[in-house]
Amino acid sequence: MPLHDDKSEPIFILSCERSGSTLLRVIVDTHPDIACPAQLSLGPTCANLYNAIYYSIGQRLSVSESERIARVLREVRDIVGTLMSRYASSRDKRIWCEKTTLNVDYLKILSDVFPNARYLCLYRNCMDVVQSCLKFSALGFMEELAPYVRDDPRNLAAAMAESWLDKNTKILDFETRHPGRCLRVSYQNLTLDPQTTIPAIFRFLGVSWDDGILETIFSAEHDRGEGDLKVHFSKEISRDSVGKGRSIPSKAIPKHLQARINVMNDCLGFDSLETFYKNPHGDRSATTRSEGLDLDAFFRSQAPNIISERRPKVGNLRGVCHIVVEGERGGAWTIDLSGVDSVIRKEKSGLSADCTIAIAHAAFCELVERSVSVGEIYESGQASVRGSEHLALQFAILLFG
Repeated sequence: MPLHDDKSEPIFILSCERSGSTLLRVIVDTHPDIACPAQLSLGPTCANLYNAIYYSIGQRLSVSESERIARVLREVRDIVGTLMSRYASSRDKRIWCEKTTLNVDYLKILSDVFPNARYLCLYRNCMDVVQSCLKFSALGFMEELAPYVRDDPRNLAAAMAESWLDKNTKILDFETRHPGRCLRVSYQNLTLDPQTTIPAIFRFLGVSWDDGILETIFSAEHDRGEGDLKVHFSKEISRDSVGKGRSIPSKAIPKHLQARINVMNDCLGFDSLETFYKNPHGDRSATTRSEGLDLDAFFRSQAPNIISERRPKVGNLRGVCHIVVEGERGGAWTIDLSGVDSVIRKEKSGLSADCTIAIAHAAFCELVERSVSVGEIYESGQASVRGSEHLALQFAILLFG
């Protein structure tokens, strides 16, 4: 008997990039009935499988064209559905969910393959998305955004706004045509009023609600993969990103784009750009950095205590990490966790290590103070990794998570 049931109701999170889909996926994944991994690109997978089956065994079927298409779709549904059902079952869950932003371009095939699927349509303020895209792309634009940068390389803010318009138009059109299968979710409501927004999401998905879910979102185990790195260092749902888009001058968006954005904002129930920019600036004030931090004292006294306290929570962490704090007041230290005991050495030069983390002195000080997260430092380009990125992430969680 196949593991996959044609009547099952998988879930897809639909959003453009930098709209909070990773946050929403870990929220959904926290529910005891739902397994939601990092992005798996099931939209492109379904499209490729459909073509492969249709033009191979599909051509050997002596049936009408409509029946041929129906059989190929069932074949794709069985392959992908069985894979995902096995994944959910391995986590003792009965429903699966997927969140790849690229799925926005594959809504027709997803809907055909999974006619009973439900969709969480996640929308975020355009300028907040623009600001987040530009901040995240300091070292290069992700593949999904690259075409928009290529088309408008002289105005990156406009390019990101065009991406937002393009993708949210597709999501809104799909939502309009499938109202009973879609729930609109606002990133602002999700972050500012999670106590109301999250239970409504689970009611739509037809699963039970427990207030304890809100308390375990960031302590529950979630499988790693592509997505927003910050979520792995979060302790609570942050409101800090709402309104960040005001740091982008409104004049950076051409008038014709502003008009289109306002039409979309009206459809989504968002403020117009004019109203958005009139509101008080929502950014946090800059945090004073502890330039006087004694790095030697930190690695000699604080770090061993931190490692001793937190190492059991990180799991079976084994390896050697070289930490280079850059700048005039920096230095280099090696944390050796290859054995049972932890060993910290100050090094004059980089020795053999499984991973190396290079970080600006001021940024390191902020991490010690807990005034910023590891994810924020990494996204801003103030830290880089050589060697095993996974191991470096584990060491960062150990010290500053």
